[in-house]
Amino acid sequence: MNTQKLSPKEQEVVLAALHECYRRLKAADITPREISQDGFNLMFKSAYQGVTKKH
Repeated sequence: MNTQKLSPKEQEVVLAALHECYRRLKAADITPREISQDGFNLMFKSAYQGVTKKH
Protein backbone atom coordinates (compact mmCIF):
# COMPACT_ATOMS: atom_id res chain seq x y z
CA MET A 1 0.00 0.00 0.00
CA ASN A 2 1.37 3.39 -0.94
CA THR A 3 0.61 5.57 2.06
CA GLN A 4 1.81 8.70 0.25
CA LYS A 5 -1.31 8.52 -1.94
CA LEU A 6 -3.63 8.38 1.07
CA SER A 7 -5.12 11.42 2.71
CA PRO A 8 -4.25 11.97 6.37
CA LYS A 9 -7.71 10.69 7.36
CA GLU A 10 -7.26 7.56 5.24
CA GLN A 11 -3.82 6.98 6.79
CA GLU A 12 -5.38 7.23 10.25
CA VAL A 13 -8.03 4.64 9.34
CA VAL A 14 -5.44 2.22 7.89
CA LEU A 15 -3.26 2.54 10.99
CA ALA A 16 -6.27 1.97 13.24
CA ALA A 17 -7.19 -1.15 11.22
CA LEU A 18 -3.63 -2.48 11.49
CA HIS A 19 -3.69 -1.84 15.23
CA GLU A 20 -6.95 -3.79 15.46
CA CYS A 21 -5.40 -6.66 13.48
CA TYR A 22 -2.48 -6.91 15.87
CA ARG A 23 -4.82 -6.62 18.85
CA ARG A 24 -6.78 -9.59 17.50
CA LEU A 25 -3.62 -11.61 16.91
CA LYS A 26 -2.45 -10.91 20.44
CA ALA A 27 -5.84 -11.86 21.87
CA ALA A 28 -5.65 -15.16 19.97
CA ASP A 29 -2.04 -15.65 21.07
CA ILE A 30 -0.91 -15.88 17.42
CA THR A 31 2.11 -14.21 15.86
CA PRO A 32 1.86 -12.53 12.44
CA ARG A 33 4.08 -15.29 11.03
CA GLU A 34 1.56 -17.94 12.08
CA ILE A 35 -1.26 -16.57 9.94
CA SER A 36 -1.42 -16.91 6.16
CA GLN A 37 -1.44 -13.90 3.84
CA ASP A 38 -5.04 -14.69 2.92
CA GLY A 39 -5.96 -14.94 6.59
CA PHE A 40 -4.37 -11.59 7.34
CA ASN A 41 -6.10 -10.04 4.32
CA LEU A 42 -9.48 -11.25 5.59
CA MET A 43 -8.73 -10.01 9.09
CA PHE A 44 -7.58 -6.63 7.78
CA LYS A 45 -10.72 -6.28 5.66
CA SER A 46 -12.87 -7.02 8.70
CA ALA A 47 -10.88 -4.64 10.91
CA TYR A 48 -10.96 -1.91 8.25
CA GLN A 49 -14.74 -2.21 7.93
CA GLY A 50 -15.09 -2.00 11.70
CA VAL A 51 -12.85 1.05 11.94
CA THR A 52 -14.60 2.89 9.10
CA LYS A 53 -17.94 2.41 10.88
CA LYS A 54 -16.45 4.12 13.96
CA HIS A 55 -14.98 7.07 12.06
